[in-house]
Amino acid sequence: MATFALVAIDRVIAQQGFEDEATYSEVADAIAALARRAAPDRPAEEHQRVAAYTADALLNRGQREAPFTYRISDYTRRDGIHRQRQVQFRLLVEREDPVRGEVVLNATRDAINALVGGLEFDVEDEQVANEVMLERQLAKGAFAAAERAAVRARLLSVSLADDLNRLIKDTRRDLRAVLDQWANDVPARLEAAREHIAARLESEHRLLLKVRESLEAEDSQVTAAAARISGILSECARRHEALHRQVITARGVFLDEQNRQAFRPPATGHLPDLGQEVLVPLLGQDSTTALQVVDRWLSDVTGPRPPKLPRLYRLIDDLWSARAPLDDARNDGEGEEEVGEPDPPTIAPEIIAAAQGVVLRTGLPARLSVLLAQALTGTQDTTASDRQQTAEILALTALWCYAPEDLEPGQPISIDLAARILGPRAVADTDGLKLSLTGWAGDDLIIAPYPDALESADPPPAGGHRLLAQENA
Repeated sequence: MATFALVAIDRVIAQQGFEDEATYSEVADAIAALARRAAPDRPAEEHQRVAAYTADALLNRGQREAPFTYRISDYTRRDGIHRQRQVQFRLLVEREDPVRGEVVLNATRDAINALVGGLEFDVEDEQVANEVMLERQLAKGAFAAAERAAVRARLLSVSLADDLNRLIKDTRRDLRAVLDQWANDVPARLEAAREHIAARLESEHRLLLKVRESLEAEDSQVTAAAARISGILSECARRHEALHRQVITARGVFLDEQNRQAFRPPATGHLPDLGQEVLVPLLGQDSTTALQVVDRWLSDVTGPRPPKLPRLYRLIDDLWSARAPLDDARNDGEGEEEVGEPDPPTIAPEIIAAAQGVVLRTGLPARLSVLLAQALTGTQDTTASDRQQTAEILALTALWCYAPEDLEPGQPISIDLAARILGPRAVADTDGLKLSLTGWAGDDLIIAPYPDALESADPPPAGGHRLLAQENA
């Protein structure tokens, strides 16, 4: 159970601070998968119960999600008197994501410290020591230990951001509660944090350069470990860049909240006791009256919801789409609709497979003209229409990698298609050369499997693809 708890905390921390923060069901599914591996002969219901028990225990749902408490002996008093002190902490907390409209899980600083291995340490010093250790491990080629140090660096970055987020949150809630901190130690803390983050960004950039040198090693295990370390360090760099922006704007938050809270007129209404004056009388009413009160309260709290504005390009696509002809023979007075076969996919699977085959045979980095020529040539068992569609899909995915568009949540079609055909890290760039294929216009893009491979692309062929396209036409 301790292992399951640590895995759950690690799963929450890995997604904390991003758009896809972990939900209760995602964490429970991850724990259930581990339970299934530990006891494959047990029923699936038992695996789910183990996962729910672990997640509920971390949230302390048995005590209505109250903080965990325990008593310790305190010997810090100078007079030598022993006393017992009660300590409270939380591990996982639930909060509502206003963007997604879902309840997500967040790990507290206590959970992060427990996962790292201690409850009391200086985060800045720990980060510096961890980076020195990581640099030494990379120099020695100990990639397994270096990967563990990189994971530790990510946890420390989350812990460092949690301190600043809590200070800003308390400032926005009630400036008077943290006014003494702003007057005494917060300015020095912000200056020290700014210098610390700048040093961390420089160190992470240096470590990334060393790790990327190992990506060209012949050993596949070393290359895989270096790729994972590079991804973790890149994530730490993104977190530190975001934290640097927060440190810079923290003084502005203090001044804005001082202006807002100091000159805000006092509340003229009576603030009721929600427990004794609202909840207890409501529970004493009958269900009909209680439902009326709750419905009115929900409508006042949530407020009006504006309708979603339509997208112009979607409206044009709907108006231009071909309509199926009406079959009068089917209108025999029956209002029931027959359930038919599901609509075929927009892009046929064999076209996607053909495009993947072209990329596999050609290899990246490559010019767009080379990929198009290979697609238009095709094989003997493919039709001219399929070859043309394969070439168009390759051109569209290359354009997407060159200039990706902002998609709404729930519409990762273009991203998924480009990743399936060209690879998850594929990029495209141009050097100004134009396509020499008949029937195609635009730049002859350079497509590479990752950004650093753009410079190793071959020069465009001289006239060969033009003849090939003419013969294919």
